[in-house]
Amino acid sequence: MNKKTPLNLYAKIEHLIGFYQEYEKLYDKYLQIIASLNPKSILDFGCGNGRLLERLKECGFDALGIDLSCDMIQKALLKGVKAYQKDIEELSGNFELIIAVGDVLNYFNQNELNDILSKISSKLTPNGYFLADINTLHGFTHVADGLLIKEDDEYFLAVEANFQDKKLMTNFTLFEQNGEYYKKEQAVIEQYFHPLEYFKKLNLLHLKKTIPIRMFDEKTSDKSLMIFQKSP
Repeated sequence: MNKKTPLNLYAKIEHLIGFYQEYEKLYDKYLQIIASLNPKSILDFGCGNGRLLERLKECGFDALGIDLSCDMIQKALLKGVKAYQKDIEELSGNFELIIAVGDVLNYFNQNELNDILSKISSKLTPNGYFLADINTLHGFTHVADGLLIKEDDEYFLAVEANFQDKKLMTNFTLFEQNGEYYKKEQAVIEQYFHPLEYFKKLNLLHLKKTIPIRMFDEKTSDKSLMIFQKSP
């Protein structure tokens, strides 16, 4: 599956979906952990619009971002950060810390995830760290699943998400005003539930700690933030 096309559509509608305050709180948690690790080099894997890269830069960290979406990379570059539309294996050198923020790992099915985690491990320095958050089962079934309608003067957006058989299928339908008419665009984004037990059994990365995150639900954690260290 080519993940670039639906992600480019998401870049166009990101401002409609919003949740900026919720993500700032998630970034706060990452920054607390990163400050305690004090890495000299950071890779933001799936950096999106570059907001966390911007905050890392403000805190004095040397950080680089990569993303599959060229539109997201353009947004990131406007913030004055270092970001590229590249796959991780195209990068030279290694990093003391790699981060994957905003349920990035949930966008990969099991086979893809095995491959991605192997590549992430290969890009870490000895004893380097990897931070990532994933959606919990509660996050999929009680937060993501459902229907969302958003509109402004230019766009009308319908987002319908259905979680079944450990997979979330999210259908985006966007109507963009074009003179007297509307241009219609559609895309489907798939996300996959991965239990913590899977990450506890990894050989290349050692899961040192998990932190429950209540990002969209005040009572029950909808995300788990995981702290890994590269295995010797």
